[in-house]
Amino acid sequence: MAGALQSNNDLGAPRRVVVLYHYFAHYREAVIRELLEHGHHRYDFAGDTKDHGQGIRLTHAIPRDRFVRAACHLMGPLVLQPRAIGLALSGRYDTLILLGNSKWPTTWLAAILGRLRGKRVLFWTHGWLKREPGLAGRVRNTFYRLAHGLLLYGHNAKCIGLANGFDADRLHVIYNSLDYREQDRVRGSLDAESVAARRREVYGDDDRPAVMAITRLQPAKKLDMLVEAAAVCEKRGRPVSLLFVGDGPDRQRLEAIAGEHGVRARFAGAVYDEPSIAEYLAASDLCVIPGPAGLTVMHSLAYGTPFVTNDDTSTQMPEFEAVVQGVNGALFKAWDTEDLAAQILACTETAELRERGRAESIEIIERFFNPVTQRVLIDRAVSGHKADDLWAAWHGPLYRTAGGKGSG
Repeated sequence: MAGALQSNNDLGAPRRVVVLYHYFAHYREAVIRELLEHGHHRYDFAGDTKDHGQGIRLTHAIPRDRFVRAACHLMGPLVLQPRAIGLALSGRYDTLILLGNSKWPTTWLAAILGRLRGKRVLFWTHGWLKREPGLAGRVRNTFYRLAHGLLLYGHNAKCIGLANGFDADRLHVIYNSLDYREQDRVRGSLDAESVAARRREVYGDDDRPAVMAITRLQPAKKLDMLVEAAAVCEKRGRPVSLLFVGDGPDRQRLEAIAGEHGVRARFAGAVYDEPSIAEYLAASDLCVIPGPAGLTVMHSLAYGTPFVTNDDTSTQMPEFEAVVQGVNGALFKAWDTEDLAAQILACTETAELRERGRAESIEIIERFFNPVTQRVLIDRAVSGHKADDLWAAWHGPLYRTAGGKGSG
């Protein structure tokens, strides 16, 4: 292990950890692999082998000897996971990392029993999206206080936790990640001529800013605002070209709106091939999701494409925090089409600005939003370190100092 990661040498004796989720989605595979292969502690994983109709592809990266089947039973909004109780009582583990959902009764019991057995208990959770008054807020806060610490996706949740009276030392921001090792490899394999050809294919030969959205085309993403913002750009004498990658129930409506406004828009349909997705993103100047934006933010930034989304923290997903205003994209005033248009134009004003945005987009992923950073921060939380939000900033970019291999 080299560079910044050498300072992470004060983790104490390895602990025996079980990470309990309802199921492990495929997009979590990279951080799971990091914990299995390079974690300071020994990590086992417990969860169901079914997604219960969610349509989510599950990972197959967990070896049999590191996996415990913990079936889930759905009762309306409640989830019962009886194996959680056995894991909390078992002498096999001294640390529990539980998916922090307060609507799961067995998680309450597992946390209480784990603490009574002298185990370290952590919740891996989105945490708070907004201040919750009344009974709902009291229940959530009571639940979170069962844990020794929370592993949070973002700083907004931590700020709300602090306002709710939680100790800053217990609120660990560990971010989120995709398979950045693979994305780094794919980005490095992109051919400039192929990217230029893709840009001409989908956006045309002129120098209009190339703006794309990659997501399931559904009303919640507010993609009609993007079409309307493109029409505003046209009225301001600075037209843009749009590309929609993805499919869904809103596609026909979006095509009609683009036609009504005379906006140049191409619909590529669903694309699952990573090299093709990389080409589309690399060929674009900007990726925009007007509604809540989650993992799409990191997907876009990893290929050097700045991102624009709304600034409503109460409805946003934690990953929007990777967008730094005027650096690697912008946050527009929520539900304000005029401001969305202004931010799109500001981000694409000059070729120099676009290139700087590309470099900054990759930099923030390599510093914070990658599996290596997540693994290091989880290791530190398991070891009992106080939460230190500046640790990754002081010691990053972790991915590059690890040689781009996630080595530890």
